[in-house]
Amino acid sequence: MIGQAGAMAFLLLGLVCLLMPVMAWVILARQRSPVVRLWCLGYLLCATALILIGFRGAVPNWASFSVANLLGFTGLLLSIQALRLDAGTPWRPGWMLVACLVYLLTYKALWLGLEKPALRVCFVSLTFLILLAQVAMLAWRIAQREQSTAAKAIAGSYLFMAMTMVVRLAGLAWLGGAASPHPLVRMGVTIAAGVLAAIVANVGFIGLALERSIRQQLDTATSRARLEERHALGNEIAQLDRQRGFGLMAASLAHELNQPLTAILASAQAARRGCAAKRLSHAQSLELLDKVILNTRRVSDITERIRGFIRPALPDPDLVDLGKITREMLDLVTLDLRSHGIRVAFPAGTPQVLVQGDAIQLSQVVLNVLRNAIDAAQQVQDRSIRIQLTQSADEALLRIRDTGPGIDPGVADRVGTPYFTTKEQGLGMGLSISTAILDQHHGGLFIGNAEGGGACVDIWLPLLAGGAPCPT
Repeated sequence: MIGQAGAMAFLLLGLVCLLMPVMAWVILARQRSPVVRLWCLGYLLCATALILIGFRGAVPNWASFSVANLLGFTGLLLSIQALRLDAGTPWRPGWMLVACLVYLLTYKALWLGLEKPALRVCFVSLTFLILLAQVAMLAWRIAQREQSTAAKAIAGSYLFMAMTMVVRLAGLAWLGGAASPHPLVRMGVTIAAGVLAAIVANVGFIGLALERSIRQQLDTATSRARLEERHALGNEIAQLDRQRGFGLMAASLAHELNQPLTAILASAQAARRGCAAKRLSHAQSLELLDKVILNTRRVSDITERIRGFIRPALPDPDLVDLGKITREMLDLVTLDLRSHGIRVAFPAGTPQVLVQGDAIQLSQVVLNVLRNAIDAAQQVQDRSIRIQLTQSADEALLRIRDTGPGIDPGVADRVGTPYFTTKEQGLGMGLSISTAILDQHHGGLFIGNAEGGGACVDIWLPLLAGGAPCPT
């Protein structure tokens, strides 16, 4: 018999074991998982077992002996299962059920068949020693894997409880089954060890869950910061590439601006001479002023297009006329095309094809492909570029084909990857940036050799639903 003092000690330990999982359940409200549920349920079963033992004499023997021991055994099994589930190696529920049944039958056999209380106590103590050691070992593995102080606390508390079981078994072996001269002292040490272990283990479990939550939040914040940094770096590289392209097209832009500026100067000089000689009629004055206004607007359009192309691109999804931006990019490279004698075939009657996206970014894609086509066409005698713009039920396709030497099969798989280029002064980023831009627009880019020679680049984008024209 455990006596009144022993009953109070077991009740105290049961209440502590009941309080700790409730506290863990409340604190870990946002981190509840199957592991947390199993851990808390295991401690609740152990707490129920200890309370039943504490009420021994007030409840039937089958409850305070058989049921209490079975609940304690099951509770420790669930604690082990929680840590094994955390490690990704859970036991099968069927095996756990068989283990509980075998334990109960063995306990009943020692109680009813042999009627040797000391042997029954040794069996229970040895079984619980093995289970406590299992929990300590699993917690230590977590501590080693994650460098977790909280997991070390769990391992240490269960190891301490296992050591009390070893001392108890050693005492039983030394006494040879005789009554201990100091049973209350031995029981008091065991209860105190249990209270301390329960508190430390549950605080450690709460700490482990919170450590992981904080670590996950830090990892998420770090990943988000890296993603934002890569995105900002990508935008910066894209901007530098546009500015570099602008530098390469400076001569062409100067030529394009020179034409309307020359026309403005000519119209202004003609108006001045006519006014000085008083030979300019009212209608002629208006005609010259209209020419000045028209060419000034042309200059304004050109400069606005240049400024929009070289400024940092901000996400600005809008209706984009794919044919229009293609012609605008052709205008930017007009001088290059003329100076190298490259013919361009782009049917004037191409129907309007609308997509949704950022016009500046899509213009950069088209310009990058055109620059590559110009560089390729320069290497052959028959220099031409053919552009086709078509649409299907849900997709727009812009095909740009040159008559250059085509893509070397030996490097075909590397074309379009960052920093790979076949040009002496190339950066190897143009097609890579274009691919990234098209990915953001849910489109794509394919580069291959065309039949009959030359390279062919296909740019496809989702077609604007309905294909309605741009609003005016």
